[in-house]
Amino acid sequence: MSKSERTGNTQALEPPDPASTGRWVSRARRVRNEAGLYLIRGAATALGSAVVAYSSVWFQTR
Repeated sequence: MSKSERTGNTQALEPPDPASTGRWVSRARRVRNEAGLYLIRGAATALGSAVVAYSSVWFQTR
């Protein structure tokens, strides 16, 4: 028998446990979604603050 043939006594490399990887994937996805919401919320707050500041300056100059 050649070395490239398997005899059945060797163990095949098993993929990592899908339950543990699935948990990390779902946790990473949830963190990414929450971070996106905070970024959008922060951008909206910054934009609203800029509009208020500009309008207050504009009203004072009129």
